[in-house]
Amino acid sequence: MGGHGKFTVRRANVILGNIGLVVGVVASIAFIKWSTAGGGALGLAFGLLLTAIFLMWLGYMIPRARMLLVSVGFFTLMSGVFASYSNWLPQTRGEVPPVEAAGSGVKAEDMPVDKLAEKGEMIIFGELGTLHGQGKGQCPLCHGFKKGDVSERAPNLAGIPARAAEQIKDPRYLKPDSVQTEAHSGSGRATTAIEYIAESHSCPNCFIVAGFGVKGSNDRESPMPQIHKAPIQLTIDELIAVDTWLFVREGEEAPPAADLRAAYEKFIPAGDRAEPVKEAAAPAGGAPAGPMIATGADKPEDVIMKMGCVACHKIPTTAAKFGAVGPILIEKTNAPKRLASAEYKARIKAGKAHANSPKEYVIESIVNPSAFILPDYVQKATPEVSAMLPDFGKKFTYEALDKLAEFLLSIDEAAAVKDGMMPGKAAEAAPAPMSEDRKDAMAAGHAGFQVVSR
Repeated sequence: MGGHGKFTVRRANVILGNIGLVVGVVASIAFIKWSTAGGGALGLAFGLLLTAIFLMWLGYMIPRARMLLVSVGFFTLMSGVFASYSNWLPQTRGEVPPVEAAGSGVKAEDMPVDKLAEKGEMIIFGELGTLHGQGKGQCPLCHGFKKGDVSERAPNLAGIPARAAEQIKDPRYLKPDSVQTEAHSGSGRATTAIEYIAESHSCPNCFIVAGFGVKGSNDRESPMPQIHKAPIQLTIDELIAVDTWLFVREGEEAPPAADLRAAYEKFIPAGDRAEPVKEAAAPAGGAPAGPMIATGADKPEDVIMKMGCVACHKIPTTAAKFGAVGPILIEKTNAPKRLASAEYKARIKAGKAHANSPKEYVIESIVNPSAFILPDYVQKATPEVSAMLPDFGKKFTYEALDKLAEFLLSIDEAAAVKDGMMPGKAAEAAPAPMSEDRKDAMAAGHAGFQVVSR
């Protein structure tokens, strides 16, 4: 009887040994296959599970090393379980959205009003239903859109359709004293609300709402660029879409697209009209394309244009020569001084700012503009909040941000002098007389452009 029991145990050990050997071989093959195939996550998880079983079997077969092998096997088993579970879950990757294939543009007159309004909202915000963000038009850099919001850099556009009808009766509008009184020779001035809005976009210098002019200009010149010209360069169809949304969001009936087109053609000469381009097709399911993103493949100069830096800043050595409401970006000169300033050190002490080098300072000013706001650009209503959009951190890959910071840190005051720019507070307070080129590239108006905090 005893012999039979020993035989049974010995036979069981042989069976277990054979099973363990098979498992070990399979685990080894799985691990080798995983390694040579480039490290697939599921292969690794499966290999870990089999390896754990093999180690625990060895512990059973080798009593002297049982505690060590079983312990290692148990921890390997747990790693395999968690790896298997995490790779079983649906995976998402933070990739830059792919560029969609281009489709044919559709004229504003051929679009339903609701779709035209959605297009306008996307141009303004880059997304639907949020009233924040930044689209191609870059309007939120300056304007508020929610009733009651204080806009210190440009008028709040809530209620603009009704307000436009009153603005054309303003004595300051009827007897203009601005640097430009007509969009072009013979265009005349606005006589209706829709013409006033069109004139605001195409000739902002034709009328500046009190308090929103360039510093030192006595509200005769505005910092807003003409948005039908570079760098924003909206087409008339895009401008019609924006205006349609401004009416629809107020619950008002939008003017016919043909009337809006006639208003813009009154103020924008044929030679200045941006050419319609093929629009990016919407992704599958009809959802709008995602926001614009700067990648490491972009040159710094292209990032500056893509992200709309030119709307607020002068940046020597680039096409950004007319930004009038944000600080000039000569960070080789400015960043070290700002880091050493008592104001910045106070922000560090308060736990609001964290940069320890000029490069960190430049990056921080882009991704967290409220960390430190230059005294000249503090908003009275919200002194702790920068006028700069807070979501640029979501619009750059790290490589693009790094390249832009390096580029800005290569520009100093000498470059600004060479480009004819006057850095510092004196230049902001007393701008030089406008050249004809500047008149052509800038505009003032019913909406100035907001300041980026640094």
